Amino acid sequence: MRMLQLLRDKLGPLPITSGARCEEHNKREGGYPKSAHLQSKAADIRIYGPRALALVEEARRIGFSGVGISQKGDHGKRFIHLDTLPRAAIWSY
Repeated sequence: MRMLQLLRDKLGPLPITSGARCEEHNKREGGYPKSAHLQSKAADIRIYGPRALALVEEARRIGFSGVGISQKGDHGKRFIHLDTLPRAAIWSY
């Protein structure tokens, strides 16, 4: 939460579409079985365009270790996944 607040302080409002999930909800969403969402260590943020790039850059600077980028299709469905698992990774959906 502290890291998300630092992002919000820097970038303004951030619409979080997913945070902590139970196993059932994670399955319904098609989430990875070992998802950081299951450990309350992840957030998905609806964002696209230049703000998405700024978010990724600032998130890495703040210390988020996992960054998943989904920027295809309808703007309303684009998002960036951020997590704090003990590894460094960037991927696309």
